[in-house]
Amino acid sequence: MSAKQQNKASVKSNSKKVTTDATIKSKTWLRKVVIVSAKLAFALASALALFTLYLDAKVQKTFEGQRWQVPAQIFGQVERLTLGEPVKLGQIANALRLNGYQKVTKVDAPGQFAQSANRLIIYRRAFAFPQSSNAYSTDTAELTINSKNGKISQLFSNNIPVNSLLLEPVLLARLVPNNKEDRVLVALQNIPTLLLDTLLLIEDRNFYHHQGISPLGILRALYSNIVAGRTVQGGSTLTQQLVKNMFLTRERTITRKVKEALMALIIEVRYSKDQLLEAYINEVYLGQHYANGIYGFGLASKFYFGKTISQLNSADIALLVAQVKGPSYYDPWRHPARATDRRDLVLRLMFEQNLISVAEFKQAVNSPLSIRKNRRFTRQAYPAYLQLVKQELNQHLTPYQQKMGIRVFTGFSHRTQQTLEQTVTEQLTQLEQKYQQQALQAAMVVTDIASAEIRALVGDKQSGYAGFNRATKAQRPVGSLIKPAIYLAALERFEQFNFATLLADQPITLTIDAEDGSQGETWQPKNYDGKYRQQVPLIDGLVNSLNIPTVNLGMALGLENVANAIHLLGYDNDVVMRPSMLLGAMNMSPLQINQMYLPIANQGFAEQAHAISSISSSKGEILWQYVPSNAQVISTDAVYLMDYALSQVAKSGTAKSLNWRMKGVNVAGKTGTSNDLRDSWFIGYDNRLLITTWLGKDNNEPTGLTGSSGALLLFADFLNKNGGVSKVRNKPDAVAITTFDQKTGHAVPEKCSNTQAYPAISRGIVTLDHCAQKKKEKRSWFDRLFGD
Repeated sequence: MSAKQQNKASVKSNSKKVTTDATIKSKTWLRKVVIVSAKLAFALASALALFTLYLDAKVQKTFEGQRWQVPAQIFGQVERLTLGEPVKLGQIANALRLNGYQKVTKVDAPGQFAQSANRLIIYRRAFAFPQSSNAYSTDTAELTINSKNGKISQLFSNNIPVNSLLLEPVLLARLVPNNKEDRVLVALQNIPTLLLDTLLLIEDRNFYHHQGISPLGILRALYSNIVAGRTVQGGSTLTQQLVKNMFLTRERTITRKVKEALMALIIEVRYSKDQLLEAYINEVYLGQHYANGIYGFGLASKFYFGKTISQLNSADIALLVAQVKGPSYYDPWRHPARATDRRDLVLRLMFEQNLISVAEFKQAVNSPLSIRKNRRFTRQAYPAYLQLVKQELNQHLTPYQQKMGIRVFTGFSHRTQQTLEQTVTEQLTQLEQKYQQQALQAAMVVTDIASAEIRALVGDKQSGYAGFNRATKAQRPVGSLIKPAIYLAALERFEQFNFATLLADQPITLTIDAEDGSQGETWQPKNYDGKYRQQVPLIDGLVNSLNIPTVNLGMALGLENVANAIHLLGYDNDVVMRPSMLLGAMNMSPLQINQMYLPIANQGFAEQAHAISSISSSKGEILWQYVPSNAQVISTDAVYLMDYALSQVAKSGTAKSLNWRMKGVNVAGKTGTSNDLRDSWFIGYDNRLLITTWLGKDNNEPTGLTGSSGALLLFADFLNKNGGVSKVRNKPDAVAITTFDQKTGHAVPEKCSNTQAYPAISRGIVTLDHCAQKKKEKRSWFDRLFGD
């Protein structure tokens, strides 16, 4: 082979070798790329899987747990009307107005009422009453109340005769959580069909057909935005909107969009379309009420229209759905023209899709915006009462439970509260003018005797004051209000004491031992009028609020026995054992002393005065309910005698001005005055209500008022305005009207002279068979003229 040929062969061989090496290298590189790509793909898939699992856990935790911090709703009294009970239709009508009901000539829709002289017809709105009242429908109902001679003669529910009816309670407040999200949870089945259809029509027509994301919707929105040169349409499905609102922030990043898409797919797999739609209905942001956001259609219907969601018409629904696009941009108060245009666009689409008729469309599109006149929710400004509710709520539920949409039912009465505030305002102004005083303050507590529910409470002379609550916080000397506890301790010892038992009323000096056992300071109590009567029957010591007889009685009983009686009546704090306690040298709040008198007014049964009657979950389950203790702490006989004595206080004792201030109404009560006229007290009760009143000054200066010249006036004025019911107390069999000798206090026959009759427990009475002096026989004028 020639050299030339050899060279060609060599080059060819080398070329093949290079090609082979290149092929080998290329395959090796490709293999590496594939392997690396596979690894990266596996890593990304693993990361995506882990990320998906993380998102899935996050979705489940939120969606299946407590989805929202929902405000606690505080309601007033659930008033029950019963056949035969006294009634004032005008007062019920006023309460209905306070609750947003409208007076009409003929009722034809929920939230309306019609009134005549003896009849009241109410179209009650749907309301879920506490489970304890589950015999009553939660649906709307037409109620009819007929009255005759001031009493309920007939009751009808949807034209069916019934024995009792429940009225819808007033919403007092909503305790919005720290996140400032305010909402009312609504079940899907309670959402009007027209609202659901309209929402899906405008926001996501294919909601029931996609799997969480809609690629075509995204492309369509992208095309519309490119053509318009700005963002005019969104591509998010309703599911994506829900995910964004519930789980994500509002940042616009690729990462957030990926999260949104993944979570939308997850939530669609995990939950049904109906569950997602219900969540969206309650989650969507629809406006701003000052610091609090308005979330969900349930609250939005009240915010914009003052209606429940079931009361919305087609124009209302169109405006609410319009707000989804931009509650700030389409705010009907600030931008009514924009809101109207957007509403009308929604109405036109509703008409085109046959959701509403031609007539409905014309009427709706030509109607003005029917929003509330004032943007601010009507607030029932009763902060003193709500302070008490919050205090009790913290005792019954944890902070976590309080944010689960609970409904709190209280004993609060709007009519009673307004009457109470009016009384305080008017009477304090008159007292300051009459006695030339300034800066008088007041506190009053009104409690229903039978249920122990607190109906109303005032903690300041200024209505709606949200500061220091004197009814619950002010600790003031109670003065003579403590005396019934002392006299009850005596009356329970019926073999030793009765109303005729004579008590010394002479100057006394008591020495108070020092802590080290040495002789301490002396104490010389005096009667308010500075007089001494030598001796008085026990009942006079209480009726006329005499200090010295009371001190003598308390010392005879023993301070420990008196302290036990005070605790038995419901005072929980420690009592300092010293003689001055017998004249009320101990501090209590009006609410505390109110509690002590409740067993007396309640025939010996000690129930805890309370604001909250029951708490239910958003689903209607009872979480807590007040259960009466039925604990009788005063015997039936002794409490009857105490009631008799306190009635005498109002008839002939320190509160005798009630005879003309409250004509025709029998009440019982006790005055109280602290040293130097710094505190003026009166506690009284009729057959229904126990009313505690305090007047004083925050700087503890004298008021110039006694219990009878100050606090008593507020009690009488309130009860006259509110309507008093004469007190009725049946005499126990063990109590008999007994004749007593006034000089000795012994029980004697009726034929004896110089006697006084009092009720007494028969087992403790030994009647003498003789008289110190018999009654002179009364002779007629004929016998005196012609007899021997």
